[in-house]
Amino acid sequence: MNPYKKILFPIHIFQTHIKENELIKNELFSTIHKYSKNLSIPDGWLTDNIKTSFDNDNINIEIFGKDSIVHEYYQKYLSRFFDKFVNLELADIWFNYYSNGEYQESHHHVHPNIKNKTHFACVHYLQYDANIHHPVTFVDPLMLIRSHSLEMDSNYYDEKYSPEVREGSLLMFPSYLEHFVKKSDPTPDNPRISIAFNIIITQYGDETNEY
Repeated sequence: MNPYKKILFPIHIFQTHIKENELIKNELFSTIHKYSKNLSIPDGWLTDNIKTSFDNDNINIEIFGKDSIVHEYYQKYLSRFFDKFVNLELADIWFNYYSNGEYQESHHHVHPNIKNKTHFACVHYLQYDANIHHPVTFVDPLMLIRSHSLEMDSNYYDEKYSPEVREGSLLMFPSYLEHFVKKSDPTPDNPRISIAFNIIITQYGDETNEY
């Protein structure tokens, strides 16, 4: 440990496991599977192969509306990530369905297509097999800037990070953090299904946030 070195500006991601995932999957799978067959690629996305309900409000309201089973569990598990009392709101929510080599390019959730200014992005792995599916991969937002500097023993750090996830894993990370999903082999009999959503923190401890 170099006594002269100080690490600045860390980025945190949060991860847990939803024990009730099978209950949620039983409730949502058939509807998600039904709607996955007729989805188009959202405007502005660079991937040429993905099935997502991102820009389909009618589908998302039907599956993830206020009465959906997911709200109770997301509130329950997300609140555990915080060190103070927190109120949070789900701002946007959609599903991604990977069965035929789908992938998504590197992107963040600070975007005009996102309806509200959000603090965190989240991914819930509703159906996932670590032997055949790929997790999300995060990209260091300072990657290009770091390439112009000498960081000594930190010079060979990994500029990308893929967490070890399993079915039922729930991730939360800053909305600005770039991430992508690698192209995988077709898995028509066992699709990778994730639920992505953004959250707004309306109260953290004694601090309130107007939005």
